[in-house]
Amino acid sequence: MTEENPTPPDPRDALELKLPELEVLEDDPWSNDVLDRRQIADRLTNLIRDQSAPFAISIHGFWGTGKTFMLKRWQRDLENQGFKAIYFNAWEDDFCDDPLLAIIGQLSEYFKQGRLRTTARRIAKSAIPLLKTNLPGVVTLATGLSVNAVDGEPPARDPIKEYSGQRATKDRLKGQLFSLSEKVANETDHPLVFIIDELDRCRPTFAIELLERVKHIFDVPNMVFVLGINRDELCSSLQSIYGAIDTDIYLRRFFDMEFSLPEVDAEKFGKHLMQRHNLGEFFRDLSEHANHRVHSEEYGVLISHFPALWEGIGLSLRDIDYCVRSIGLVGRNIEPGHYMYPWLLGLLIPLKLKNFALYKQFISGQIFAGQVLDYLATTLWTNGLERRVAIALDAIEPELYLAEATNWHTAQRESSVLEQLQLIQQGLEPTHPEYLSKRTVNSSPQRARDLIRMIQSDIRWPNPRISLSYLASLIDLHQDIVRR
Repeated sequence: MTEENPTPPDPRDALELKLPELEVLEDDPWSNDVLDRRQIADRLTNLIRDQSAPFAISIHGFWGTGKTFMLKRWQRDLENQGFKAIYFNAWEDDFCDDPLLAIIGQLSEYFKQGRLRTTARRIAKSAIPLLKTNLPGVVTLATGLSVNAVDGEPPARDPIKEYSGQRATKDRLKGQLFSLSEKVANETDHPLVFIIDELDRCRPTFAIELLERVKHIFDVPNMVFVLGINRDELCSSLQSIYGAIDTDIYLRRFFDMEFSLPEVDAEKFGKHLMQRHNLGEFFRDLSEHANHRVHSEEYGVLISHFPALWEGIGLSLRDIDYCVRSIGLVGRNIEPGHYMYPWLLGLLIPLKLKNFALYKQFISGQIFAGQVLDYLATTLWTNGLERRVAIALDAIEPELYLAEATNWHTAQRESSVLEQLQLIQQGLEPTHPEYLSKRTVNSSPQRARDLIRMIQSDIRWPNPRISLSYLASLIDLHQDIVRR
C-alpha cells in the first residue's frame, strides 16, 4: 500500500562528489569542450598531417588545463580524419620494468586486427631481446607471443658480442617499425601518431627510460610521437635522478617541438565545475526539502561572484576543484533543520587554504568579518585586480555581515556590528571601526542603512542557524577526503 504523502528523497543522497570521466563520443569527440581545446588540436593536426620525417612533440600543461581531455579527444578526432593514432596512458603501465614493453604492447594491441597485424607481431618478436626483464609471462601478456625459458645455467657473458647482438637487434626492430609506419602512410596518407600521456606521473626512472626508448628506437620516418607532460613535474623527476642538471637542455634532446597549453580562465573553470557537480540543482532541491533550510537564490551569488573571487586571491585550478567538491561535501552533511549559506562555504573554504590563521580566528569569534573583508580587498588589490575589488566585495559584503550577526548567538555580537552601522547611517564616526571593514567605515549612510535592513531581516528568520564553528567542523572533517 502506497503512502498518500510519501517523503520526498533527500537531495543530499543524489549529490555526486567525484565526477565520472566524460565519455569520448566517437562521432562528436569535442562535445563538452568548455576550454576550447579543439582549436589547439586542429593546429596540431595541420602540423603533423604531412609529416614524413621522425617527429616528437611535447604538450605541456599543468593540472586542470585540459591536457588529458584534449589528447584523448584528439586521438579520436585523428581517427575520424583517417589517421592511425594510438593513445597510451604511460602512468597506467608504470608497473612494467621496461617502458619498451609497454609501448610495444600498445602497438600490438592497436594492430591486433587488420592487414598490419602480421607486421605488428614481427615488431613484438624483434623487441623481445631488447627487453630489460624478459619474463615469459609479462611478454606474453603484453605482446601475445609465447616465450620459452632456457633450461640450465646461462652461458658466460661476452660483452662485445652482447653489444653487437643488441645493436643488430635494435636495427632490425627499427627496420620493422619503419615497415609498419610506411605501410600506414601509404594506406592513410598520414604518419602513424603515437600519443603518450601522463608521463610526468610515472616513476622517474620509467619516465626517463621511456624518453630514451622513443628517441633511440622509434625515431623512424612517418612516425610522430606526442607526449603530454607537466614539464615542471618531469624536470623534478629528472633532477631526482641526475641531480642539479639543466633540464631544459636535457629535454630538448628528445623533442623537435614543444608546446604549452594556454592558461585556463579560472573563473570560467570554477563555474563549469559547479555546473558539472549540479550544485545549483542540489541547493534548489535542498531549499524545497522539508528537513532543510537554504535560500536557493544564494547559489546565484555563489556561482556569479565567487569563482572570480577565488581567481583573484590566487587559488590554483586544483584548489578551485577542491573548493567546489568541498562545498558539495559539506552541503551533503548539513544536519536537517539547519539553515545554511552556500556563499559562506564559498568564502570559508578558500580562506582556509590561503590564510589559515585568519580563518581560525574568524570561525572561533576572535575577529570580526570586517577583517576578513579587508584581507580579501588587500589580496585582490595586490594581485592587480582592482576592477574586481568593488564587484566581488560589493556582492559578498552584506552577506558576510549578515553571517556576522546571525551565526554567533550573542546579543553582543549582533549589537556591536549594528551599532557601528547605525552611527554611519547617522553620518557619525563609528566608535569601534575595527568591527567593520575599511570600505564599510567609509561607506555612505544609504549603504549602512541597507546593511542594517539585511541583518535585522535575517535576525528575525525563525529557523535554526548553523554556527560558523559547526560549519568549520564539517570543513575540517572532510578536508583530507576531498584533498585525495
